[in-house]
Amino acid sequence: MNDTPPNSVEVPRVAIDWYRSAPWWRLASQSVGISWRASHLLLCAVALLATHWITTISYTVFKPELVDTPASWVQPSRPLPAIAPFPQDAYRWVSEIARERDMARERVIASEKEMAGGHEVVDSTPWYPFAPDSYVHVWRRLVSYPYQAIEALTLRRGAYLLFNFLAVLAIWAFVGGCISRRSIQELGTQITSPWTDTVRLVSKRWLSIMWAIAMPIALILVCSLLFMLLGWLSNIPAVGPWIAGLLLLPLVVLSVALGWCACVSIIGFPLSTAAIVCEKQADAFDGISRAAAYTFQRPVTLILAVIAAEWIGHFAGGIVSIVVNTGFSILARAFSVGSFHTILNMGTFFDAWIACFVPLVVTAFGFSFFWTASSATYLLLRRDVDHTLFDMIDMDAPVPAKPLPQLASPPEATASPEPR
Repeated sequence: MNDTPPNSVEVPRVAIDWYRSAPWWRLASQSVGISWRASHLLLCAVALLATHWITTISYTVFKPELVDTPASWVQPSRPLPAIAPFPQDAYRWVSEIARERDMARERVIASEKEMAGGHEVVDSTPWYPFAPDSYVHVWRRLVSYPYQAIEALTLRRGAYLLFNFLAVLAIWAFVGGCISRRSIQELGTQITSPWTDTVRLVSKRWLSIMWAIAMPIALILVCSLLFMLLGWLSNIPAVGPWIAGLLLLPLVVLSVALGWCACVSIIGFPLSTAAIVCEKQADAFDGISRAAAYTFQRPVTLILAVIAAEWIGHFAGGIVSIVVNTGFSILARAFSVGSFHTILNMGTFFDAWIACFVPLVVTAFGFSFFWTASSATYLLLRRDVDHTLFDMIDMDAPVPAKPLPQLASPPEATASPEPR
């Protein structure tokens, strides 16, 4: 028999620690909260404005062929309705709902137009036209300039794209380094460092970040000059094609190396940035080697991480877009009640600035989330390949100087006896 009262028996509770059993869950859940932080959005917004001004100036100076207008960095390149962040054609049930909704809207607008005597009626249905670029599309925007020159290379177009590439490289190497540094510290150690420490570390490694991104592209350009010389050699009548073909036969093997360098520069640049700001005394070679090793040793992990970032970025960006657009719509409606003008049509210099506020903030979130999610992906790949814990991060703490050894104190001098 058991003499213990029934209420005194304690049953141990068993709970699953998801942060230990699924380490990716904490990184994924915290990436969104880090990316829509006000300081990160402000930093990305300033970088987007600087990039937009510099690329616009270069367009005015170089007048490149086959470029109609410079890329607008202050708004998404592919604006989608925030209420439905995914393309409607990809999902049948979304397409059917959207088609029924559009048909209902057309019927309402047609009836209102008929009641208004045939005049145009402004559609007052709330619609959020700005949603941030997806994770992959931000990736493409950052690497587009150096590879657009291959399509149709001319002198002015090449100078325009080269200037823009250097500007984008300088600006976003610093901004991406700062956001990656703060994201890695918070994701790995649950500690947020002061901005002064972040800027100081990234400033010391800024050139390494830039060179890690530009080194593969520079190698591609050097190899391209060799093949360009062979192309000129093939123009010699009669014997030129034979000589060029004979020399090209062993050099075709270089195409594999060129493809490898291109993939490292296109795919690995956010990973190399994260490696340089994460590892102790890391430089450009360390960033490139880690990015290449993690990319080619764990491609499935990288693909799954990118897919997860694409989905999470879509939904989180939809929330940001709805919040910003709704707040701006309330402000604009309240302003129009007390004014004869609309908030975007007052005829002043500030109209353009007010109009770009919503797309600028929404676009800034897309770039902030890109660097934060890339930092989380780097930590996952590093743990998978090198079996390194998340909190093994260079904290950039100054190493105190070792004190000098204590010298032995001199023996006390004994007093000599006085003569008698």
